[in-house]
Amino acid sequence: MMYKSFDYKKIQEECGIFGGCSSSGNIAPYIKCGLLKLQHRGQESAGICCGGDEQVLLKDFGLVNTALSDSAIETLEGSFAIGHVRYSTFRDDRKENIQPLKIRYLGEDVSLAHNGNVSQAALIREKFERMGEVFLSASDSEVILKRIVFSLKKKPSLWTFDEVAKCLCENFSLGSYCVLIYTPSRIMAFRDPYGFRPMMFAQCAEGNFAASEDVAFFGLNVKKITEIQPGCGVEITRDGCEIKTFDTSKEHKKCVFEQIYFASAASNIFSKNVYQTRVELGRLLAKSEDKNFCADVAVPVMDSGLGCAIGYSGESKIPFHLGLVRNNWATRSFIQPGQSKRVHNVREKFIPVKSVVEGKRVVLVDDSLVRGTTSKRIIKVLKEAGAKEVHMRSVSPKIINTCIWGVDIPTKEELISYNSNECEIAKEIGADSVKFLSLEDLGLVFDGPLWCRNCFLKERL
Repeated sequence: MMYKSFDYKKIQEECGIFGGCSSSGNIAPYIKCGLLKLQHRGQESAGICCGGDEQVLLKDFGLVNTALSDSAIETLEGSFAIGHVRYSTFRDDRKENIQPLKIRYLGEDVSLAHNGNVSQAALIREKFERMGEVFLSASDSEVILKRIVFSLKKKPSLWTFDEVAKCLCENFSLGSYCVLIYTPSRIMAFRDPYGFRPMMFAQCAEGNFAASEDVAFFGLNVKKITEIQPGCGVEITRDGCEIKTFDTSKEHKKCVFEQIYFASAASNIFSKNVYQTRVELGRLLAKSEDKNFCADVAVPVMDSGLGCAIGYSGESKIPFHLGLVRNNWATRSFIQPGQSKRVHNVREKFIPVKSVVEGKRVVLVDDSLVRGTTSKRIIKVLKEAGAKEVHMRSVSPKIINTCIWGVDIPTKEELISYNSNECEIAKEIGADSVKFLSLEDLGLVFDGPLWCRNCFLKERL
C-alpha cells in the first residue's frame, strides 16, 4: 500500500547564521552583535546556543534585542556559540521551530543552525517517521541534524568534518544550505556545492567566526575575511581553524536575489559589493528607458531600493530625493509571514515627504516587484500626498516562477507578474506605468551560468 505523502515543505526560510569560537572571554556578546547586523535576514525569531562541551540554548520570538536581551546574554558563558535569525514563510507560533536546534545524543550536546532549503527533507522525514522517529519541529534543520546522527551513530565529539560533509552530500544533494554545527569544543560550517546562499569566514583578534554575510563581522578587529566557496566549509576549534573542501563537482548557482534584495548593502557576497551592484542595476534600468520618458524626481523604496535609485538618478539625470521616510521600527514587509501581516506592515512602514512629491511626476525605484503588496500601498500613499504621477520601476526582471531554494515565493498565482503584462500590472497597483529590468541587462551584472535566475524564467534551468 502506498504511504500518503504529506507536505512538510511549508516552512521555507531565508535566515541568517553566525557562529564561532572566541580566543578569550565569553563569546555570547559577539554573537549577539553579529546577529543584530544580520537582522535584515530574519525578523521573526532569534536564538543562540553557547558554552563549551555543554551547551545552553536561548531562543525566542521577536527581534534580536527582544529574543536575546542583554540580561539574558549575560547569563551565558563559554567560548563556542552559534546563532540564528529566522524568517518563516507562513504563520508559525511554535517555539520548537526557532533555531538553533539542540539535542543531546549519547551524553553529549550538539546543535545546528541552518539557512536554506533542502528538497529531500520531506522524504527523509517520512522515512524516519515510519521507523518510529518523532520530530519536534517542522523545519528542514531538524531533519538534517537527525539524518547526521543516524548516519554517524557515535558521540558528536567524535564526528569529523569529512564524515558530516559526506552525509550532507549523500542525503541533501538537491538543496541549498549553509549549516553551522556545534559539537563539543568545535564548530563546523558547510556551504552547499551549488553555493545558492552566501557564507563568509573571518579571522579576528577576538576569535574565528563564520556568518551569512561579512557585515556581521563589523565591530570586530578583523585580520582576514574569506568567502567560503561552494562545496567548502571551515572547522573551528580552540587551536585554530581550517578551511576544507568536500565537493566541487556541481555547477555553481548563486542566488541573484541575495544581491538584489536580501543582503545588506554594506555586505560583500559572491565576490561583489551589494551596494555597488544595486547602483549598477539602477543605472542599467534608467539607460533602457524610452527617450521620451520624463519625470521630476526619483524616489527609492527604502532600504534595498536606495542604491538602485541612486544609480537610476545618476544615469537619467532625474533628481534623487527621499520622498519616502522609512519607519525604522517597522520590519521588512516581504519577509513577513502571511499576506495580512505584509499589508499591515506596509501601512506603518513608509511615511511620504509631501514637499518632495506634491505636484511631481515621481519615479518610484525598488529592488523588485513580487506580490505587489508593498508597491500598491506605497503608490497610494504617494498619490494621497499629492504626487501627480507615480511610475514604478523594478531593477529585477519580472518574477514569474516560484523558488524551491528558500526564497518566499510559494505559488505562481501570488506573483503579480505571472501572466500579466506591464499595463495590467500598472493598473493593478495604481501606477501610471511599470517597467522592469530586462533579462539581458541583468546578465550584464550577473554574467555567465553561475547565477540562479530561475525565478525570472518560466521553465527552470
